[in-house]
Amino acid sequence: HLPSLAQQGASAPALAMLRSDTQNKMAQSRVAQYLSQKSRELNSRVLSALATRVTSDPFVKVKKMIKDLLVRLMEEANEEAEHKGWCDSELSTNEQTRKEKTEAVETLHAEID
Repeated sequence: HLPSLAQQGASAPALAMLRSDTQNKMAQSRVAQYLSQKSRELNSRVLSALATRVTSDPFVKVKKMIKDLLVRLMEEANEEAEHKGWCDSELSTNEQTRKEKTEAVETLHAEID
């Protein structure tokens, strides 16, 4: 039955199975084959429908959302880097201007004295 099939995969490390898409797809196809076989043996439409649903990847939307989020974060990081570069150049320009103006003021004070 199905519980014994699910227990067979429990001996493998759970984290490694989650990371490997090929192992997940192989397990999904084994489950789908098992359900299809049992649906034919039992003449069950419910098991047949379940077998077709098992073959679809339930995490497609989640994976797409994660990829979109990563793209957006990379774009934001690039924008922040560009903005930081602009800020750094403005700060250095302003510091240079401030030094020049301070020297000019000190020179004028020295001339007055």
